[in-house]
Amino acid sequence: MAKERVLAKVEADLRRGHVHPAMQRLASLTAAYPDDGDLRARRAALYRQVGNLAEAGRWGFLSEDVTAEEVAAFERSYPRVWSRLLVLKLHADPTDRLGPTAGARFARLVEQANEEGPAPVDWTEVGPRPQAPGSWRDEVPCLLAAVLGLLGLALAGVGLVTVLRWAL
Repeated sequence: MAKERVLAKVEADLRRGHVHPAMQRLASLTAAYPDDGDLRARRAALYRQVGNLAEAGRWGFLSEDVTAEEVAAFERSYPRVWSRLLVLKLHADPTDRLGPTAGARFARLVEQANEEGPAPVDWTEVGPRPQAPGSWRDEVPCLLAAVLGLLGLALAGVGLVTVLRWAL
């Protein structure tokens, strides 16, 4: 219900020519419903209307009606692939909800992110993140800290015993 009420306010803002409040309301809605394709399309259309091609490309990236010019502007604004993937503000992998063109575009982005690194894309509860490394070398700092901690405890124990013997 709240979503429909906010969308009605967006429409009222646009009828009055108040684009900025409409943008703010849509931004709030897309933050609350990050995986809603309709909200993303509305936001892209609004940015398209005001001539902001980079943002129209960003919010329309997962839709079938985004233009090549908008996607190119989005890519120029975020030259690093991981930056582009993260700025889409997704919480879940949208692959199964995309049309053929958007699906291919998104698959290419994920493939490029896997190649760019630092690690392959892993979908978490908060969206895409670099996959946790699995090499034993990644565990060495933790192991070293544990050994040093145990060594410190052992030295503290020896010191305590020495102080007690001296005092008695």
